[in-house]
Amino acid sequence: MTHANETIGFVGLGTMGRPMARNLIKAGFPLVFFARRAEVADEFAGLGAKRAATICEVADAAGIVITIVTADAQLKEVVWGPQGITEGAAGGKLLIDMSTVSPATAREVAERLAPLGMAFVDAPVSGGPWGAESATLAIMAGGSAEDLRRIRPVLDAMGKHIFHVGPVGAGQTVKLLNQMVAGGIMTLLGEAFVAAHAAGVDLEQLIDVMGQSSAASAVLAARGKKFILAGNYQPGFMCELMRKDMGLAVELAARLNVPSPTAAAALEQYVAAVVQGHGKEDFAAVAKACAAAAGKKLDVQK
Repeated sequence: MTHANETIGFVGLGTMGRPMARNLIKAGFPLVFFARRAEVADEFAGLGAKRAATICEVADAAGIVITIVTADAQLKEVVWGPQGITEGAAGGKLLIDMSTVSPATAREVAERLAPLGMAFVDAPVSGGPWGAESATLAIMAGGSAEDLRRIRPVLDAMGKHIFHVGPVGAGQTVKLLNQMVAGGIMTLLGEAFVAAHAAGVDLEQLIDVMGQSSAASAVLAARGKKFILAGNYQPGFMCELMRKDMGLAVELAARLNVPSPTAAAALEQYVAAVVQGHGKEDFAAVAKACAAAAGKKLDVQK
């Protein structure tokens, strides 16, 4: 199928979805969308996209529908709630969910859509708003090889690193395991930074050393100087969302009878950060929870 005859539906024009949808339009895909906010609707109407009055209308008008919402409950509401996707589902249509939810929810969505003839791929993303803007996201897709071939041009318009990781639910499994590691690393960095600050160690030098040593990581590179050192907690990925993802990851491990004490301890730090009022800040703000546990403040802006 070509861009000209494959209309894409989009539900979830938030921090991530908005730039992803813009990239689809840039790539030449006709777009129909659902949005509650007037400024979002005006923006996309101005780009030539068509606004639908309901989510059902999006599914009815599009061959491929993309959803990217906050959590499992929101996805279920979008799919089988009143005037949801199931009401516009039909044979030959396909839903790509790019949210981060539990693998069990992904499989449940697929099971709900299958009798209606609508295929499903779970394709959560990594890369943050910057990756969404630049169309360089990593996308972890779970579904059939045939469905992946069909949607590959769509995914290529939004991401740079496309992985077919297995059947439905595998995309969410891989994403949650990635979040387990990334969230755990950020917690360890927070503890190390607080200890360094307490010891009078120059934090910028510590970050430089770590960046060239065994502690190097993408999390350190992205959030060491630009967030912690700068005292900048404007969210690239909110702390409350990392709390949610870490919780899903720990739950996944438990269902598999795999102990995850390190991830569970990290989850408690994110819970503390949210309780302390940092939920809407970037997940680097878990360092503030580490500092609070030590009775200190991480005030290191340079």
